[in-house]
Amino acid sequence: MRVLLKIIIGFVVVTGLIIYWFLSKVTDAYSPTYQTVVLISENNEKLYIKTKNWGITGDSQLTVITTEDKREFEIDSTRQIFFEGLAPFIYKVSHDTLFLILRQESKIPIDFESSWTIIQKEVDNPTMIKTRRGYKYKEI
Repeated sequence: MRVLLKIIIGFVVVTGLIIYWFLSKVTDAYSPTYQTVVLISENNEKLYIKTKNWGITGDSQLTVITTEDKREFEIDSTRQIFFEGLAPFIYKVSHDTLFLILRQESKIPIDFESSWTIIQKEVDNPTMIKTRRGYKYKEI
């Protein structure tokens, strides 16, 4: 009887560990992912493009352009330029100017303090696709 009880307890413990391992792997797969691109102007001022992707297939995305180098991904619409959706723009940098080619412009807040010049150019979808194929612009 004691041997049977030890076998049952061992089985329950091993099964519990397997379930715990499986659930930890599944929940990690659904955690958001983050990416940061650092742009540096000629006068060494930094601008950060930060993205956060989430969802079962990672198909939800929020992107901010900010001057703050915080590790946390916080949105402050009074001091950051933000975009919703996957791959909201392509960009290139020239000196202290950030050129954005995008489908829909975003408002640049009054409290966005930077010596960077940000130029947004809104284009239609065929133009966006054609421009993405070029090598002058980068994607996030």
